Amino acid sequence: IFNEIIGHLGLLELPLKGRRFTWSNMQDAPLLEQLDWFFTSA
Repeated sequence: IFNEIIGHLGLLELPLKGRRFTWSNMQDAPLLEQLDWFFTSA
């Protein structure tokens, strides 16, 4: 169902390259996360 929705909405997956973490809350003691997927529309 997930893939069908992505296709129906015309979303494109952006590849993740070269970073250990993809998100930070930018605090003094940061919370760092690696997000699994990024999508964008054309």
